[in-house]
Amino acid sequence: MGRIAVAVLLVAALAITITQAAAEPPARGTGPAVQQIIEAQKGVAEIPTLPNGLMIPMPSGGTAQAVKESLLARASQVRSAAGVQSGRQPTISTYGCRHVFEGRGRPDNVRANVDCGFRSQSEEWVAVNPTNEKNIVVSQNDSKLSGNRTGVEFSLDDGRHFGDSVLPNGRVMSEEIPEGEWSFDAFSDPVHAFDSRGDLYYTAIGFDVFQDPFGGLFVWKSNSCLKASALHTPGSGSCDPFKPPISATAIPIRTNFDDPALSDDKNMMAVDHFEGSPFKDNVYVTWTIFDFSCGPENVDFCESPIFFSRSTDGGVNWSEPLEISGNNPDICRFGDFFDPNENPNACNFSQGSYPLVGSDGTIYVVFNNSNSSPEAASGIGVAQQLFVKSTDGGQTWTDPVKVADDFARQPVSIPPDDTIPDCDPFRQCLPPNGYRVNDYPSMGIDTETGKLAVFWADFRNGGPCATNNDLGAPLPVEPCENHDNDVFAAVSTDDGDSWSKTRLVTRTSGRSDPAAQWQPWGDVGENGKLYAAYYDRTYDMCEATGCNDITLAGSGNEGRSWGYRRITTTSMPNLTCEDNPLECGFLGDYMSTLYWRGKIHMVWGDTRGRDLGFPEEDIYYAKVGS
Repeated sequence: MGRIAVAVLLVAALAITITQAAAEPPARGTGPAVQQIIEAQKGVAEIPTLPNGLMIPMPSGGTAQAVKESLLARASQVRSAAGVQSGRQPTISTYGCRHVFEGRGRPDNVRANVDCGFRSQSEEWVAVNPTNEKNIVVSQNDSKLSGNRTGVEFSLDDGRHFGDSVLPNGRVMSEEIPEGEWSFDAFSDPVHAFDSRGDLYYTAIGFDVFQDPFGGLFVWKSNSCLKASALHTPGSGSCDPFKPPISATAIPIRTNFDDPALSDDKNMMAVDHFEGSPFKDNVYVTWTIFDFSCGPENVDFCESPIFFSRSTDGGVNWSEPLEISGNNPDICRFGDFFDPNENPNACNFSQGSYPLVGSDGTIYVVFNNSNSSPEAASGIGVAQQLFVKSTDGGQTWTDPVKVADDFARQPVSIPPDDTIPDCDPFRQCLPPNGYRVNDYPSMGIDTETGKLAVFWADFRNGGPCATNNDLGAPLPVEPCENHDNDVFAAVSTDDGDSWSKTRLVTRTSGRSDPAAQWQPWGDVGENGKLYAAYYDRTYDMCEATGCNDITLAGSGNEGRSWGYRRITTTSMPNLTCEDNPLECGFLGDYMSTLYWRGKIHMVWGDTRGRDLGFPEEDIYYAKVGS
């Protein structure tokens, strides 16, 4: 029997296993957010829609992927899936599984994770130590411990080689936890940042899948002398004089032990490392809290506002979570749609926040929001990118300002009649890829001038698509005339009070052969230029086959025109469920692009695999000069 035939049988067996599981009673003790993910993965979820034709914000892909892995792990056939992909034998090395793709005119594509176990790595982040620019740190979701955790990779030689680490453990101690201690079986959404001293802070979401509804948002640290080679409890150990850390447990920013209906999700971090800032070395985290306490049984979706917390003592103590997505009657509607006690103008259907800090200590946050009015936006099915800021270290925040419309009209995989191959149920994808897509924004700042830029991708130039009304709104589904997803930017030169017209970043829109670009991450340099890296199907017939590349776009005139550079040395093959049922459907909810002192650092999820000739997800790193 051939490789493809075996893989087809495996996928069929998995489908039967999951379908049979869908008829079973819900897992006991599962929290409502995870339960929604379980039901969605099985294709039996009831996903509400909003009056503007948008689905409610969904829990992050990293959390969903952890649930998916747990469901698939119950199918015994998956245990041998990796063994049927190829007849070739792996190359074994005692120095780990380092790999570099090289190509003329391209930067080296260096695999940051050196895991030899064919496990998934995705959803990545990069940071540079301000006290040692050769100390580059990458983190990602990581399944090498059999189940979604997170990994940390550190380089001491400017990204040429990486050392491999992992989250210390799932054990957390806190007074708010029953008996003072708890262990979580999954972690997701890793992100990290350095302070001015070279201390690294690391945050991730922890949760349990089937055992109970508990979870939370947690922080670790790596003291400056460790250079991110090990994570530990904030406040443990020292560098001058050196004392090794004695504890590796996390410190919680928030847990849901007091209210399991609340679920933390999609965290991001920023640290004020500026010498002249009044809030120097403050650590900031923003994230979404999903509230599932509505409905007759108090388990239905209510809202998903953005929250903020800060530490002023090196990550040891954290402020009470503060809701910062706010309200604005000019741009936000029906905040009370599920809960009549809420403000009708609350901007509380939000997800995908991103914080950064200016040189004067101002904190800026951008996020995706679904409270948009069809009248104020550009029609039904259009979301928005919103912006808030704080000038007092996060104690008070402005009302949200609209950056731009977000045309969230990518086709949705809706069972049973309008499923997209390889795309998880109730997620949006861009065939022939089955990777879920989102329009979460990123942001950069020129710390010399204060110029801000927001970057995102949407579907305003794509389609038109067919529609499906099964969820109560005319959601787009396949077939679509084309999949011309594009990257966009908007610029502010007045501290975020107003924003430029939306400017197209990518170059294929309007051509006779448009191609999809998706999941960008951008930054602004001290040279005033805008940079955005993104997945791109422009090259090598990828729009037809589903292969992808990474392109870096740059603009020296605030986004009016752009230059382009291909970063990947060869195209990444499409990863399908036929080839890899454990990893298909998810390549992360974000990548990472960082401008640092004349260099642009990029990390992305890559499907070129190890050396067996079949797609498998790893994290790759590259850098170029500005």
